[in-house]
Amino acid sequence: MREVKNDGQEELAFLELVLQLHREYRRNLETIHVTPLQAVVLLFLRCHAESNVMDAAAALRLTQPVVSEVVIDLVRKRLVTKRRSVSDSRAVCLSLSRQGDALVRQIKQGVRQVNSSLTQPDRKTLGGMTRKDRRS
Repeated sequence: MREVKNDGQEELAFLELVLQLHREYRRNLETIHVTPLQAVVLLFLRCHAESNVMDAAAALRLTQPVVSEVVIDLVRKRLVTKRRSVSDSRAVCLSLSRQGDALVRQIKQGVRQVNSSLTQPDRKTLGGMTRKDRRS
């Protein structure tokens, strides 16, 4: 990954790096025909099986309508399955299909590839800014 020079403008360096990472992740996801938002929902469902749209929206800090639209696309692609909850017939539980589970493995591999391309200065920039955000 191209090294971002830090000339006293940490915020700018951080933003440039985030944009670089976003482009790399997006490029990786395009090869498997998944948007970044779909990838995030798939990764969430991998860790939180049997969640519903409301759970995913709250955890991902997205609106329920946005997550609902993403889920509709993922169901259409046969990556996510929906079924009624056993304990509450009004609730719909979401889970990954076998295809969805296989795709999550590909997404994780892509994330590892992009992360491995980070230089030490990139890692320092990312780590420094995230620590500052937590203190603020």
